[in-house]
Amino acid sequence: MLALAGSPAAADPDLVGPPRETVLAAICGSPARSESGTCRMKDGRPVEFWHGAMIPAAAGTWFTGFATMPAPGEDADAPDRRTVAAATFAFEDARWRLKGVQTEIGRIGTGNRNGDAPEVDEAFGAVTRPVNRVRLVMGLRLTSHGAAGARSFSFLLLHFSRVPVRWSVAGEVPAGSDETAACDTDGGEPCRMGKSEGRLEILPEESFRPLAWPPVRVTLTGTVLGEDGKLRPATGRDARTYAFDEASGAYR
Repeated sequence: MLALAGSPAAADPDLVGPPRETVLAAICGSPARSESGTCRMKDGRPVEFWHGAMIPAAAGTWFTGFATMPAPGEDADAPDRRTVAAATFAFEDARWRLKGVQTEIGRIGTGNRNGDAPEVDEAFGAVTRPVNRVRLVMGLRLTSHGAAGARSFSFLLLHFSRVPVRWSVAGEVPAGSDETAACDTDGGEPCRMGKSEGRLEILPEESFRPLAWPPVRVTLTGTVLGEDGKLRPATGRDARTYAFDEASGAYR
């Protein structure tokens, strides 16, 4: 049985997760196409590898590969929503062994007008916190692209439980934006568009609610537009705390 370690640093830094093709084959139930790096679900939807995350455990390391595909009913070539799938493995006897597959753990918006998945900030890495040693909260920093070069940042929040092995998308919270690409500084005018980035902190769970998922907090650095429309530095008053709403299944 999986007991989650108390620190992400417990994962072996030299351990490499299963190949993308292995993750995709587990999700689709058929081999991935080598020329495209994708596979297809039985209903024909193309599945693309998205992100891989190591999960440190007390007795070894687990790995989950996430993939996305057009959500049911969406235009496969340019969807507005994408389904997230997951394949989870454990490193046992010097090899990765498949522990569970979920073809839908939730749905997310797209990262651009082409319908691609939002970009995961691989350099930033996942933010994780074990809960009661048998559950985990994870935050992935995402980037979406808008008009005129604008970018918006967010954290996708995911919940993991070990019995049974199960992931679920638990909502998405804003984490800054970069509007400076729209600035025209050729005339010597200063840019009046904000550029901010958020940092996620997964707070301790409440002692009087041991089965509840913990709250999360996002703090901003950089510049934001104030209520008067003027640019100002981001401060503590721009921080936001979100609690998990059981009714909606998402952080609010």
